[in-house]
Amino acid sequence: MVVPRAAVPLLLLLAHRGASLTAPALGGAGTVVAPRFAAAPHARAALALAAGGPPETENAAKPGIAIPFFGGGGDVPEDQQPAVALQELRGQPFLDWAVDDEYEKRLFSLWTNVMLFLSLPIAFTTFNQIPFELPQLFLAANIGTLFWVMLPFVVRQRLSWGFVSKRLRERELYYEQNERGFFARKDSAESLRDRLLDKEEVRPALRRIDASILSVVGYLVLSLASAQAVTVLEGEAGPTTLKTLSGDASVDYTNRLRRDPAFAAQEQARARRKAVTPGSEEGLKPVYCDSRYYKILAGGNSQGGVGCGGQ
Repeated sequence: MVVPRAAVPLLLLLAHRGASLTAPALGGAGTVVAPRFAAAPHARAALALAAGGPPETENAAKPGIAIPFFGGGGDVPEDQQPAVALQELRGQPFLDWAVDDEYEKRLFSLWTNVMLFLSLPIAFTTFNQIPFELPQLFLAANIGTLFWVMLPFVVRQRLSWGFVSKRLRERELYYEQNERGFFARKDSAESLRDRLLDKEEVRPALRRIDASILSVVGYLVLSLASAQAVTVLEGEAGPTTLKTLSGDASVDYTNRLRRDPAFAAQEQARARRKAVTPGSEEGLKPVYCDSRYYKILAGGNSQGGVGCGGQ
């Protein structure tokens, strides 16, 4: 049977849908039933021939639109796999402390060294009247150690181990390759392996880190409360106060100094006691007395600075 070239698209369309074609519609007799799925590859080839192009084969590349971020990037790079990230985490300095029960001892050792070699010497420059200022010395050093060293240290531990735990528990893994981002779904074996690593190695470490964060925060709050208690108990007779006056409190303090001679004398005695070195008869002098430039700017006492003894 000869089919006109113009009728080929209609014929193949009906054959692809599994419809029956009658001969009168095409100029002949009889009925032809085209299977829907079997004729589809041949239909595409015939359509390509009818359009004047080359025939399409089953193995030919199919054009399409690449959806960004979903596949297409090949295998996940080794350095971005969760199991490798866990190994790298355990190899970094200090981040492997949480892998065993020695974690608390290591933290205590870190706190002790920072207190002895950093915090106490810094605090001693302010609270140097020992033993009168010993509570303030220890509390100031402890607050500085907990807030500036221990708390950032344990928070960094929590963030690092938490990120690895999240990567291990994810079923779809995000990774970057060729300056693009992709998602790769783990197979059942990889997912089981990563979840087992998270349960047996990462989760115990996270429990230790969470306990240490609570401990550091608790000790920090306790130290701050103790500092306030020392200030309240010692009152104005104390060597110093750990609370910095600002705003209305500072204005009230200044006004009280001006109108209350007894309070002013008491505060002056406290300041003199801090400024005078034990065993020395040297009295108070302005800070600018140690600088020749600022003494000249202050003038007085033959340009030696007011209150500097004419030096």
